[in-house]
Amino acid sequence: MRILVTGAGGQLGPYLIDAVSRAGCELIAWRGRDEVDLTDADAVRQAYERAAADVVIHAAAMSRPALAFAEPEAAQAVNVDATRQLVELADRAGARLIYVSTDMVFDGEAAPYAESAATAPRSVYGRTKLAGEKEVLAVAANMVVRVSLLYGPSRRSGFKTLFDQQVAAMRAGEKARLFEDEWRTPLAINDAAAGLVAAAQSEARGLYHLGGPERLSRFEMGRQLAELLGAPASCLQGCSRLSIESDEPRPRDLSLDSTRWSQAFAHSPRRRFTDAARAFLNI
Repeated sequence: MRILVTGAGGQLGPYLIDAVSRAGCELIAWRGRDEVDLTDADAVRQAYERAAADVVIHAAAMSRPALAFAEPEAAQAVNVDATRQLVELADRAGARLIYVSTDMVFDGEAAPYAESAATAPRSVYGRTKLAGEKEVLAVAANMVVRVSLLYGPSRRSGFKTLFDQQVAAMRAGEKARLFEDEWRTPLAINDAAAGLVAAAQSEARGLYHLGGPERLSRFEMGRQLAELLGAPASCLQGCSRLSIESDEPRPRDLSLDSTRWSQAFAHSPRRRFTDAARAFLNI
């Protein structure tokens, strides 16, 4: 099986590359503008024809909500227009497309969210990702996987994830302020990658939620991480998401119900935060 991964140079991309390799599949990786500019329709078409993929895992996106808010036209071009073109190319070639979406298509007021729940995104990012979902699901063979908050160390040179930053701060004895009133179902980034590749190898189609097994606030995640690192409880300070100025509302609770995923992919890993973080830290 030939799997094309878009967004291979992003936060999730290197983990997807590893998961494709472990699955014994042939990989074609697009790492962004330096290789394939998704906003250049001709370049995308030519690169796609060369790829001759059986499945596309479309992980590329303008994924920073603040950037999408500041540049809504660019968010539309990447998250919606480029997705539409890839859907058309894959459909024409008889390939399946798996779209990596987000829990931010919800407003945060009625969690936990199953796939049947009403969407009401509160950000440009969420709205453009939802629009991308509709393009993907217009083709019956395709699949949308909404993932929750991903955590884990960066595999990109010169880039640090929030997980990296928190580990460094705790080891340096610095204090961190974390939200006590914002909940997600956090998922280890390598578990997300393994799940997406399992989906690529399956015949599953339609909409699925892929979140972690726990509903945790950012403060609770920080507390568990501090315990693993032996950092004092005083290194954490709880705060409200409402205390931070933001251009767009921060949803209160975006917890996902991943029952459908668990039934379809019983062997797909979805580790608890402490277990996955311990493995990341080699503790």
